[in-house]
Amino acid sequence: MASLTSEFLNYIVFRYLSESGFTHSAFTFGYEARINRSTMDGHLVPPGALIQFVQKGIQ
Repeated sequence: MASLTSEFLNYIVFRYLSESGFTHSAFTFGYEARINRSTMDGHLVPPGALIQFVQKGIQ
């Protein structure tokens, strides 16, 4: 998994909100975090990345 940068963290939070059905929250967060201007390649971030990242940190 990629190193932790603010851009990466914002992207995985955005993806989590989207994947979990929080459409309005995802839209608002994406706008505030400027996800549309992000250089993150969404294809390289697996589904459930935030959950995996948090679980790995807890271990």
